[in-house]
Amino acid sequence: MKIIKGGVTAPKGFLAAGIAAGIKKSGKTDLSLIYSVVPAVAAGVFTTNQVKGNPVLVSQKTLKSGHAQAIISNAGNANTWTGKTGLRNAWEMAELAGRALNISRELVLVTSTGVIGKPLPMPKVRSGIKKIVNKLSSTGSHAAARAIMTTDLRPKEIAVKVGKITIGGIAKGAGMIEPNMATMHAFIATDAEVEQAPLQKILKAAVDRSFNLISVDNCMSTSDCVFLLANGQSGVKLSGALGEAFAAGVDYVCQFLAKEIARDGEGATKLIVARVKGARDQEDARKVAKALIGNDLLKAAVYGKDRNLGRILAAVGATDAKVDWNKFKFNWKMGRKEDIIAVDLAAGDTSLEAWGCDLTEGYVKINAAYN
Repeated sequence: MKIIKGGVTAPKGFLAAGIAAGIKKSGKTDLSLIYSVVPAVAAGVFTTNQVKGNPVLVSQKTLKSGHAQAIISNAGNANTWTGKTGLRNAWEMAELAGRALNISRELVLVTSTGVIGKPLPMPKVRSGIKKIVNKLSSTGSHAAARAIMTTDLRPKEIAVKVGKITIGGIAKGAGMIEPNMATMHAFIATDAEVEQAPLQKILKAAVDRSFNLISVDNCMSTSDCVFLLANGQSGVKLSGALGEAFAAGVDYVCQFLAKEIARDGEGATKLIVARVKGARDQEDARKVAKALIGNDLLKAAVYGKDRNLGRILAAVGATDAKVDWNKFKFNWKMGRKEDIIAVDLAAGDTSLEAWGCDLTEGYVKINAAYN
């Protein structure tokens, strides 16, 4: 596997664009489009929040076919809790993008992120979709990555080469990060040739090992999703060792993007890397890792450069994971940009790593007046 440039447009046959449609008050870019030159096999996972954004409902229905060719996404407005009008607006976004691309709306995935409970400014969205199609480019990944940002401080993108297959992706997320299935937006593309069932299995496993192992604030979003589109343009079918290498490539892309989301947490100054070993099983390892990255007292201690070992003991002890306390070991390694907190539960052979960030005044300021 080799890291390359190009993000979500690095795979053959993918184009992308990002423009300012006027949805954000700031005037920054807020509308993105990703397009495959041919229909692609599609997989996806969604937030399991009981309250789901209208775009989530539309995209869940679209993905039942197992195919998609485009992703239209806006930032600045989540189109959530906006009733029947909001649902019609989400379908209209798919319709408008499909018409502009000369494809069926049933091949268009839709996402929205931003403020909840406010109607989409559809005149701006309609005008933006007409314009963005003409901006599609094989080098448009960075623009698309910027256009899906909300409180993010920087775009997040990555691409890798696995033999003759390329996998690339972009993501957004800085707040409301406590995944359960998926939270935040991540759009991944590949030119591999693969059927839907194995693609969905590979994505779900990758999400469980990446986006479901990060936390910024223990708050689950209503709107977010991870999509993986495979258009087969490389002409390479997955099988045997190549299939395993491809899955490892998807894992790498997802883990890179997940760590970048944690690193860019709202107000964050440090990444927290929680390393758990000696767990009885995966479930216990996940409980302890998530307890470490999600504990507010520990997160504040990381910010204050206070190596308070009691915070580790309290976080681990609050779980029901099996621990041999007579053999339990822990270590806290402080760095300029990241802290590594390692624990050994001495109860088994399972290891796992999760990622979070420190808790600062900046997080409170951002979320005390988010509108």
